[in-house]
Amino acid sequence: MGYTDRISAAPGETVRLFVSATGIAWTADLVRLHALEIPGASVPRRETPVQSVPAITRPALDQPSPVGSYVRVDAHPDDDHPAGLTLALTFLPTLLGEVAQTVIAQRTADGRAGWAFGVSADARAELTVATAAGVLRVRTATALTDGCWWHIRAVIDPVAGLVRLAVAPAGTFESNRVVTGVAAATSVEAPLTGEVRWAPDRPLLWGAGWLEEDRFPRDCFDGRIENPVLVAAATDGDLTGHPALIGAWDLAHGIGPAGFAAPSHIQDTGPRARHGRSVNHPTRAVTSSGWTGDTVDFRYAPEQYAAIHFHRSDMTDCGWISQASIALPGDLPSGVYAIRLTGDDGLQDRVPLFVRPPHGAATADALLVLPTNSYLAYANDHVGVDSPRTQVWDQAVQVLDPWWLYRDAHRELGLSMYESHADGHGVCFSSWRRPILTMRATVYNHDGPVWQFTGDLQLIDWLDRTGRSVDVVTDLDLHREGEDLLRRYATVLTGTHPEYPSREMLHAYESYAADGGRLMYLGGNGMYWVTGFDPQDEQVVEIRRWGGTQAWLAPPGEYHLSVTGQLGGIWRFRGRPPQKTFGVGFVGAGNTNGSAGYRRLVDDESPAAWIFDGVTDRDFGAGGVSGGAAGLEIDSVNPTHGTPAPAVVLATSVGHTDDILEARENFNMTSRVLGAARNPKVHSDLVLVPRENGGAVFSVGSIAFAGALFTADGDTGTDVSVLLGNVFDRFVSGAPVLDS
Repeated sequence: MGYTDRISAAPGETVRLFVSATGIAWTADLVRLHALEIPGASVPRRETPVQSVPAITRPALDQPSPVGSYVRVDAHPDDDHPAGLTLALTFLPTLLGEVAQTVIAQRTADGRAGWAFGVSADARAELTVATAAGVLRVRTATALTDGCWWHIRAVIDPVAGLVRLAVAPAGTFESNRVVTGVAAATSVEAPLTGEVRWAPDRPLLWGAGWLEEDRFPRDCFDGRIENPVLVAAATDGDLTGHPALIGAWDLAHGIGPAGFAAPSHIQDTGPRARHGRSVNHPTRAVTSSGWTGDTVDFRYAPEQYAAIHFHRSDMTDCGWISQASIALPGDLPSGVYAIRLTGDDGLQDRVPLFVRPPHGAATADALLVLPTNSYLAYANDHVGVDSPRTQVWDQAVQVLDPWWLYRDAHRELGLSMYESHADGHGVCFSSWRRPILTMRATVYNHDGPVWQFTGDLQLIDWLDRTGRSVDVVTDLDLHREGEDLLRRYATVLTGTHPEYPSREMLHAYESYAADGGRLMYLGGNGMYWVTGFDPQDEQVVEIRRWGGTQAWLAPPGEYHLSVTGQLGGIWRFRGRPPQKTFGVGFVGAGNTNGSAGYRRLVDDESPAAWIFDGVTDRDFGAGGVSGGAAGLEIDSVNPTHGTPAPAVVLATSVGHTDDILEARENFNMTSRVLGAARNPKVHSDLVLVPRENGGAVFSVGSIAFAGALFTADGDTGTDVSVLLGNVFDRFVSGAPVLDS
């Protein structure tokens, strides 16, 4: 299996390849994907080898991945502390009582040199110091309470020959999760029985005890750390002004109007400038011990957000060795490709790669923006295995194919944004710097036989079979280039589930449509979650969930994205409901049993009747790979949320069962009538929205729509296919979208 250094590249550019394989050797070649196999739907995979790119063969490396977030402050010669050491910090453990965890340390892997502060497996604060006589452990008698802030002061005093550890409860009523069962302040000291053995050649780590092979964190910590201070002396006095100050790290430093300009940078405000860097994206913009609850935007109370949250399951970079690069030919057509990996045992993997058109140019009249942020959000998800609700949702025993089983057994490849860490904190980040095994040809998802990448390849398949050409770009391309990218095209298509746009992307879509562009929104539950790109690494995205139909809920005071400063949640509560631009917005979701077809609403005299030329029936789209053209997740018009008055509702879905349920943000009080069979609000609308300057938006309002473009034997003559072809051809031609 493998990944690339980026998911999108232009012709003539070089892509680095990272591969992990057992056996003797692996071979890589480039293929263009025209269609992915859909198990159980008689859809074969179609791909074409790119002959102009020579195959590459390399020896196999079985490459493990470092899991767990931490902060690293590089070693310094002054880290030999003959006069002693004093440490002060505030921390909040969130998963006590399973294994020993290290909060902060500078030690060797074997523990024979250095020191560490952490929490024992029985939840007691513990300081360990390596001496010539062995390892000294000083442990409090009283266990700590999970979810509460604690202030510690540790002193290693070689001159006096003793070690002291003091622990006191800290934090405000609002910042602590509980207020009962919290132990009182306690302290303990012990004599030093030998000379202290420091570890000046080892990095200072937060959130981990040591790095195996200098990259694999061990004894990781689940919880938060606030503003550590280190002094190269044994003292009970002020630390930040001490002449022997090693470092005073300010975790609120760098907070500005756009969030953290450098999220991985950890600022030392002391004179030695011992700055650190975070690894594997621990969560920032989280409340610290002084949070009062009066301000819930970290940009306006930085001192109340001077903390960082670590998880032993954080992983945003596999950090594998790259053994090869692939140079893309300068004349390579834009499209969906894959690097086909073949082991010496014949097993294969296909690593997706999207080839965009040359920078500043268009090579087709139409553009397809693939929703790669959505691919990231669902990347490597384990929901079908972990969550009992999936069997309730599907009303069936889960189908666990080999991809599911492998992902379940190999969680070192990282989690999806639909999961929570073991301490209950939601997964806020996702990254391309890992194999994403949910983007493979035969992956079965619990939501249906096609989802995300496989669903969007149905569009690629249809365009290819019907002879309609498009350029292909990604969400990141659109985020970077905005309307300038879109305005090169007569029409712009979305994928089947563009759920995670950035503000820049939404602005580009709206500006394009208002300036006369023509949009084809070909999915459901789109333009939904507020999404940000890490300014230091745009291969990583961040979200915060609240206020929507959500897999987890961000803690109080933590609704803002650390990488942008923007309020997270759904765009609807930011004044950008998708109805404003696309005419429709999310209304319901369910499994394939709840899918249905559409009923035409406009007659032959309507100025929009041309859309139905060749559509034989008033009711259409009842069959498809996902049960019907309207299904999985669906959208409808809503003038209250901004559907423009000129919008023409072309058709509406009929025949849903109660397996399609209303989205939770669309009702204010709980109701027994949530299913589509009895809830008239839950339906999908096909909409044409005329816009200024000859522009227009056509929206299908359904993830399942693309699954109804073919018959079971691959024929593209379905009513859904004919209708979509009519819209595509009219939009590209530039002809008026309403007949006179």
